[in-house]
Formats: sequence, structure tokens, C-alpha cells
Amino acid sequence: MKTSLFTALALAAAPAWVAASQPAEWTFEQRCEREMTPRFDVALSDLGHQVDNTVSSRVLGNKSVHNTSSDFMLGMTALETHASVLLDGPAIVDRATGRECVSPRISVELVVPRMSVYIAREFSPASCSYRQILEHEMRHVQLYREQFPHVKARVRAGLAERFGDRPLYARHGAGLAALQAEVDLWLRPFIRREIAGMEVAQAAMDTEEESFRLYGACQGELASNLTGRY
Repeated sequence: MKTSLFTALALAAAPAWVAASQPAEWTFEQRCEREMTPRFDVALSDLGHQVDNTVSSRVLGNKSVHNTSSDFMLGMTALETHASVLLDGPAIVDRATGRECVSPRISVELVVPRMSVYIAREFSPASCSYRQILEHEMRHVQLYREQFPHVKARVRAGLAERFGDRPLYARHGAGLAALQAEVDLWLRPFIRREIAGMEVAQAAMDTEEESFRLYGACQGELASNLTGRY
């Protein structure tokens, strides 16, 4: 009934430079503002879910970060979300001043591998209890699928707010490093927080009232099944 969430981030950088000869009628800043507009792309891949009925209730309790080893778990929905960040920064150099402007080009791909929906093996797939637990866990799956597009939108909005529609200015040769620092120190933690924030809504589904309802479901079949095995 609880959920577990693990997050991993991967970063790759592909620097690129644009030659710096500005037309006489434009200043360096004017050409930068005209040609070095930031570009962002955020993609999402959801690879579905699978149901696993091979793990005991006690082992599921050990798997969950929310439970103690003495707890019985009826079911659990687990996923591991990956975010890859590709970075590019074409630049225009003003040799007269030793400055450059960089166009932030950032592509983020949020990948949700196949979610694992665990139902404790104490419950036969043919039983009423199993169907009740599966229904609860599928509500977790559905909630995740409703949340993923919102995370994608917030990451996209965060990039737009952070960089606006203007290039990044720096001394010659330092622009891409500054952009890399933005990704390392701001973007990656931002993505982690957005992904972790999904757990607040997930935890709200696992109330004491819901647990009481499940344990009493199917004319007490669920509760008697567990207590009769331990």
C-alpha cells in the first residue's frame, strides 16, 4: 500500500561554438539577443506496469522505506524514475571585449521504467482480497500517470523561468562552464524535488481509514488470511 521511489539522473554535455563576426550595423548585445535565444525540450516516456504476486507481505514491509520489518504489507507500487539531461551551448564571441554569449540548449528526458505493482503472495489471484488490494494499487498507478505530465510541465516552466528568453553572458571560454554549473547546481536538484513531490499525493492515499477498509473487505477474508499465516 506504500510506495517507494528512487531517482537517478544522468548528464551529458555536447559543447558547440558559433563563429563570432557581427555585422557592423549590430552591436554585440543586439546580435546575441537576436540569434542566441534559449531552446528547451522536455520529453516523457512511461513504460507501463507489471504485477508481481511472488513476494511475501513481510518482505514487502522490508522493501518499503515507510515501514518497519514487523509490519505486514498487503501491496506496494514501486518505480524508479530516470532523468537524462543533454546540454549544448553555441556561442558568439566578441573579441573586442573578450566576452561571449551562449544560447542555453537543454534537453531533458524523463523516463519511467515499468512500474512494479506488488500484491503479497499470501493472497491468491482468484480471491476477493487480491482483487481489493490490486484495485488499491492500481489507484497508485493511475495517480502516478496523472502526475507525470505535471512534472514534465513544471520542469519545462522552471527552465523558462530560470533562463528566460535571453542568452547567457560570460567571459570568453567560460559560458559553457557557467551553463554546466546551472545544470549541476540548479536543474538536477530541481528535477529531483519535482519527482519526490509526487510522493506527497501518493502517501495521502494510504490513510488509516483505507487500511481499515481493506482489512475488513471481503467479509474479513483479508485480515484472517494474514493473521492465520503468522
